[in-house]
Amino acid sequence: MSSIQALFALCTRGVRQYAFSSLVASLAIAMSGGLFLGTWKIKEGAQNAFTLSSSGFDAVLGARGSKLQLILNAIFHLEASPGNLEWEQYEIIKNTPGVKEAYPLAVGDNFMGYRLVGTEPALFDEHEWKEGVKYQIEKGGRLFSSNAKEALVGNFVANKLGLKVGDRFQPYHGLTFREESKHDEVYVIVGILSATGTPADKVIWVPIKGIQFMEGHASEYSTSVSAVLVKLRGAAGFALEMKYNKQGNQATFAWPIAATLAEFFDRLTWFEKVLEWIAYLVGSVACLIILSVLRNSMNERKREFAILRSLGASRYFITNVVLGQSLIISLVGALGSFLVYLVMSGVASHFIREQTGVLLDPFNFDLTFVYVFLVIVLLGLISGIPPAWMAYRVDISKNLRPSS
Repeated sequence: MSSIQALFALCTRGVRQYAFSSLVASLAIAMSGGLFLGTWKIKEGAQNAFTLSSSGFDAVLGARGSKLQLILNAIFHLEASPGNLEWEQYEIIKNTPGVKEAYPLAVGDNFMGYRLVGTEPALFDEHEWKEGVKYQIEKGGRLFSSNAKEALVGNFVANKLGLKVGDRFQPYHGLTFREESKHDEVYVIVGILSATGTPADKVIWVPIKGIQFMEGHASEYSTSVSAVLVKLRGAAGFALEMKYNKQGNQATFAWPIAATLAEFFDRLTWFEKVLEWIAYLVGSVACLIILSVLRNSMNERKREFAILRSLGASRYFITNVVLGQSLIISLVGALGSFLVYLVMSGVASHFIREQTGVLLDPFNFDLTFVYVFLVIVLLGLISGIPPAWMAYRVDISKNLRPSS
């Protein structure tokens, strides 16, 4: 048997001898590494996904109020609308120099908890939700007509509710589903929107006039919009920012979308730090467990190491046995941390998709994973140094004496 084979056999023997304690140590390492990766990568992935899910728009024009609320409501279909704008405001910004595209939105109704959003058909005919990519409608469907009670259903909604072309439904008043708030109007589904991985998938799209003139809505709805989605040319955003936010007081121009979302995620830094410190604490406990396992192993294997020394094994070899045992425990923990991360990110991406329609990619690997893996292994080896030093100093004559 070669020295490497003998070393591996002795290392694995030590791990098997203390299998339960070794497993606990590996699990603690896996939890700390997975938690650290999760807090880091899930936030980073969510921020990138939300920024990329702005559906190709640069800004949102809406009622006076919070920029973040306006973006969450108009782009991500979350929160309540901060108020309405007169139709005239939509016409003004649509014809403003530097505005490439402008599409009105009207909200206020739902079907089975999924929002109805009224807009113009041009949004799906002309707009590129991603550079070079326009919205597509699944085979057998078509776009709704601007003057008909027709609907284009987002892919996510269609799959969740089992809706298909030709189905009919009655909307419910408000953004929250209540059985007693059903409208009299009946809409027919004329198309299913192909999946985009953006919040557009979680919406039932209807003509804007359908929302404006819906039975039970106040009369001012017929001449107002909830928000306007805006695509800009060049540096027009600076002038519009000044016009609406600095000089005017009738509307809010939420621009740029990416910067506003970045500020929102920056507010969550404290929560990220809390989770990071929890990960550090769990990691420290894991290192102490490794130290304890190896120390106990060392105490019970002193005689075995003394025999190996008397048979010609070097101090270096004995030291490597202990460090190898530590390495195996830390390697198992490091690999387990990736599994914990995948479970965490899978659950997080599921809930983010359910609540916002934003598609999070949990399999976006980069050098961060390599660094975390190497750090975990290094910490495991460091934890094995004190017991390895004990093994290095084993007294042969003392430990070979008869025990009785």
